Amino acid sequence: MEEKVCNKSKSVLSNGVKNVYLVGIGGIGMSGLALLLKDRGFQVKGSDRKESANVEMLRSEGVEVFIGHKQEQMSDDTDILGYSSAIGQENPEIIQAKRNGINVFKRAKLLAELCQGRKTIAISGSHGKTTTTSLLGYLLTVLGHKPAVFVGGLPLNYSRGAWWGDDYFVIEADESDGSFLEFNPWVSIITNIDCEHLDYYGSVENLRRSFLGFAQNTKDKVIGWGDQPYLADLISKVEGISFGWKRGNLLRGVNFKFDSGFSCFDLHIREKFVFSVKVPLVGRHNCLNVLAVLAFFYYLDEDLEKVNQALLGFKGVRRRLEPKGEIKGITFIDDYAHHPSEIKEVLSAVQLMGSKRLVVIFQPHRFSRVNSLKKEFLKCFSGVDYLIISDIYAASEKNTFGVDIEELTEQISKNISGKINYVSKAELVAAIPSQLREGDLVLGLGAGDINSIMEEIRRCL
Repeated sequence: MEEKVCNKSKSVLSNGVKNVYLVGIGGIGMSGLALLLKDRGFQVKGSDRKESANVEMLRSEGVEVFIGHKQEQMSDDTDILGYSSAIGQENPEIIQAKRNGINVFKRAKLLAELCQGRKTIAISGSHGKTTTTSLLGYLLTVLGHKPAVFVGGLPLNYSRGAWWGDDYFVIEADESDGSFLEFNPWVSIITNIDCEHLDYYGSVENLRRSFLGFAQNTKDKVIGWGDQPYLADLISKVEGISFGWKRGNLLRGVNFKFDSGFSCFDLHIREKFVFSVKVPLVGRHNCLNVLAVLAFFYYLDEDLEKVNQALLGFKGVRRRLEPKGEIKGITFIDDYAHHPSEIKEVLSAVQLMGSKRLVVIFQPHRFSRVNSLKKEFLKCFSGVDYLIISDIYAASEKNTFGVDIEELTEQISKNISGKINYVSKAELVAAIPSQLREGDLVLGLGAGDINSIMEEIRRCL
């Protein structure tokens, strides 16, 4: 198998660039970029609007972080300014950089520059890309490689979500704002394509067209979920590798079961049994992530038996079905799911674990998402015994859609057999502990700050 490396024009990070300033440095993606740049020898500093665990971590790594955005915080020797997609052009530091003739780039552009000359494996998709990226980076490391890794989350096997390396470069490529089109990877993995980020794309057709562009930008091989008709067609067009549960996929999972905390299935390649897989993750959706990674190692011609053994050491990713312990016989789990498709998969997974009562505390994320996927939200909470819905985490959006969370709660109640209540965010910590009982499995769901609220609830118990 020939390994091609993309050699593009001279990087914007060359030409004597030493000092990089990052606006929004506390975000999960920007903090990862800061770590990579620091590992590469650049002087990195930046700003964020508030203190956070990521800000603390960066400071512990020697990165200077300012709280608040002020033009005077950029030193005169700043060579390049990078910013997150959450930062608007009215930001005073961006304005000052342009005034001073400093080059200004989005995060993805700078990450793409770091990929130049590397065998980059880019993982994208509507769901599952963080776990898949973390798993691939972990397995390459265990198998003796020294990959650079960039994850939009925190792999629980490591203390940080990004680090530099000597051979492969494994990156999570964000499709939310089209910025994954900045990359020309050696291999790409597309986990799935769902109706997500339509506030940016405007239509499903535009979203799909963008993923086709991502696939066409790939130099060697595209790997994708063959159970999804559109994605299967895309994989066929680019002569890629398909994985999934259905017949016709090159790599196929068969006989899924959940046993004593492990998700298990049989791996078939070209419809022939290879071996049984046992992974310490919960749910069929996580097995698809494993199949995606096995497909990569199959393409790499790695010893798949060694890969299979290494799977047993993977601890998962923070906020992806993350166990948070047991208090007074009540089990707590934290998950980032905020899209109806993700919620369905996560609920299906936790129901495998068994409990006297499944209690879900859901914090919806973004008015635009709730508005565009309202019908799907009404039907995604099947099997929940007690559903608590709280206020929408706005993520800087305004409620220009007229979304009424109490009305949404009432409409969801018509589609589930369990109990349901709306509880405001301000009342959650005071109201919830007294409603929990021994034997409950309590699942916190959402991409906002529900995880911090759940910590408070646990402290109250």
